[in-house]
Amino acid sequence: MTNNQLAINSLRVLEEHEIRITNLERIAREQAELEIAMKILDEGPIIEAQHRLHHTSWYKDIKKLEDIVNRDRQKRCMCQDNGIFLLEVWYDENPEIVIPERIQKIKEFTNQLTKSLDNISNSVPKL
Repeated sequence: MTNNQLAINSLRVLEEHEIRITNLERIAREQAELEIAMKILDEGPIIEAQHRLHHTSWYKDIKKLEDIVNRDRQKRCMCQDNGIFLLEVWYDENPEIVIPERIQKIKEFTNQLTKSLDNISNSVPKL
C-alpha cells in the first residue's frame, strides 16, 4: 500500500471510531436520562391534583381565563422541555385510579426503552 492509501484507511478507521464513540456517548446520555426519569417515577406524584379545564362561567373576565390557560400551557411546555412527566386528569376522572394507571404505563415504557438501549449498546462493537 502507498502512503496515501494508508492515510486514507487511517482516516476511515478514525471516522468509524469517532462515530462509535458518539453513538456510545448518546446511548449513555439517554440511559442516564431514563434513570433519572425512573427515580422520579418511583417518588410518586409530586403535585396535587389541579384542574386543567377552566370554565368561562367561573371567570367574569375572559382575558383572565385566557391568561390562566396560557400560563398552564407554558408550564406544560417547560416541564416537557425539562423531561418532567405531567399527568393530566380530567375533572370527571377519579385521580386515585387514573394517576397510578398512568404512572404504571410510563414505568413500562421506560423499562422497554431501557432494554432497547441496552440491546443497542451491546450491539455496538467495543473499541
